Amino acid sequence: MKIYIAQTPTEAHIVCELLKTEHIVCEVRGENLFGLKGELPFGDDTDPYIWLLHPEQKLKASVILEEYRKQAEPTYLDWQCPQCLEQNEGQFGACWHCGYQIGEP
Repeated sequence: MKIYIAQTPTEAHIVCELLKTEHIVCEVRGENLFGLKGELPFGDDTDPYIWLLHPEQKLKASVILEEYRKQAEPTYLDWQCPQCLEQNEGQFGACWHCGYQIGEP
């Protein structure tokens, strides 16, 4: 049973090993298609994924995967430039309006 779709083969292996440390039997599949991205249409079919070998472990695996997703997603807070007072989205380290960089005096 497919339980997690990863962005890269490396992420797939990290997540798979995380699940294995909790005694969840799984394996990485689909990583060979990752190298064909661009030749094949992008989508879940070309991304590596985690295959759960024992479906009865789905609930336990889902809890672990949810915690992983929470930790893996960066959270950025929007910020106001102290120089020009422009609002900037949190993922940016410099003001789009005046060029002020976070951390400048």
